[in-house]
Amino acid sequence: QACAMFSADGIRRARMLYVGEDDPYNPLISPLYADLSGLPPMLLHVSDNEVLLDDSTRLAERARSAGVNVEFRVWKNQPHTWQLFHRLIPEGRESLDQAAHFLGQHFAKCWDGLDLPYNLP
Repeated sequence: QACAMFSADGIRRARMLYVGEDDPYNPLISPLYADLSGLPPMLLHVSDNEVLLDDSTRLAERARSAGVNVEFRVWKNQPHTWQLFHRLIPEGRESLDQAAHFLGQHFAKCWDGLDLPYNLP
């Protein structure tokens, strides 16, 4: 399966820049190898044609196995980081709207019961 934005050679070079001589299984480099238990709810959006689809799917599965509440959505035919193009791509706006809703929903639970000196919207 081809990625809409990255070639295999480009991914290999990016990996070397990101990982260098370090262990790629270090959980600080890849959350796939981290202890995910105790994390707050997680929202993952990934495209069906991008290089991170498999890793995103594995991360969602591992987080769920660790007891994390995960909302995982695979979008059709979007380029990597399509949300950056929200002014041009309707799906970018929709993804950002969903992320804002997700954050509002979960942050509201954090603030419930706190005695704050100001009101949150």
